[in-house]
Amino acid sequence: MNRLTILVVLIAGIGIGWLLRGTIEPMHHETVPVVSLPTNVHEVLSVTDDTIDSPVSTLHSKSVTTPIKSPLEQLSDLLNSGRDDEAIEWYVSLSRENGDIDGARHLINQQVSAREQRNDLQSAVRLLTRLIEELPQAFDERLALAALYQRDQQFYPALLVMFGAMSVASTNDELTQLDRLIEQTVRLTQRSFADDDIQANIKLYQFLIQHHAAHTPHYIELAKWLMKASQLDAAIEQLNVVQYDPFVGDTAQQMLAEIERLRLKLLETPLALQRKGSHFMVDALLNHRDIRLLIDTGASLTVLDSAAAAQLGLNESEVLQRMQMNTANGVTEALLYRIDSMALGVFSVSPMDIAVVEHLDINGASGLLGMNFLQHFEFRIDQSDAQLFLKYRDE
Repeated sequence: MNRLTILVVLIAGIGIGWLLRGTIEPMHHETVPVVSLPTNVHEVLSVTDDTIDSPVSTLHSKSVTTPIKSPLEQLSDLLNSGRDDEAIEWYVSLSRENGDIDGARHLINQQVSAREQRNDLQSAVRLLTRLIEELPQAFDERLALAALYQRDQQFYPALLVMFGAMSVASTNDELTQLDRLIEQTVRLTQRSFADDDIQANIKLYQFLIQHHAAHTPHYIELAKWLMKASQLDAAIEQLNVVQYDPFVGDTAQQMLAEIERLRLKLLETPLALQRKGSHFMVDALLNHRDIRLLIDTGASLTVLDSAAAAQLGLNESEVLQRMQMNTANGVTEALLYRIDSMALGVFSVSPMDIAVVEHLDINGASGLLGMNFLQHFEFRIDQSDAQLFLKYRDE
């Protein structure tokens, strides 16, 4: 073969190769792992499954992984193991990542209930308190916490939790529910006191007013216990706060009047007298009209002159009965009337019977102050200072 022929064959080969380019796919070779086997077949038969892993089993074992737990499962594990602080931190992280916080909250409340059921109250309180710290608007959790304290006979902490719940109550029904629960807890607290423990009750209502000042009935209750303790000034101070309250104002004013009466029972009060010779006269109010009377401890009835009776507006149509009376001028006819009230200073009697006599001459006075008024009081006359001392009788 000459050189020309060789050259033509090369050129033709190149051309054919160029035309066939891309039509034949390259072969993909898969690398197969080589397993070395023992040369002795008997050695293979004598090897057991316990002493050698096949390549297949080895590959399978490397592909198996431990399942990843969901966030709620991890939270449940923390709660069940008592790692409360970590559980709450997990809850906070979950809320920041917009996770299932409702589910997490439900899990925590379930754990609180479970601990309560097994009487682990302190642990339940601790967990629920930590949750509330992260849920400033939680109403139901606060009621649950108060119930835990109440069950554990910790009434003051229970009340504090309820007062805190008032700031997050969103409806009138929730506020009404709280008022009812507070009063229920107050009654339970009082039952825990010794019988009629005045000081314990005073402390309780002072606490209630300190933390719930808007609830005016508590002022009335505190005043009642202060009165039982004879702390009248302190009771007056409480009643003055609510005496114009639309709900308890009338009660407060009645109690203030009662306290004044108690003061008079405890204290002897002097009234100024006017001396007239060997007699003493005192200014009185009969049906709220000023009348000057001469004190006569020997007279069974208070007596008025007919002119003074006319000033009171008394007329014969109101006469209870006609009677005979002994006076300085002898026996005379008298008319018996019943008036609405009679008072000497702050001391009063209602109603009050008086006798009216024509032309009663008693040394410038309009009548006699008799024993039917004075018998209601302990009294004495200080002649040197011209004073009449009165004090309500103990009933």
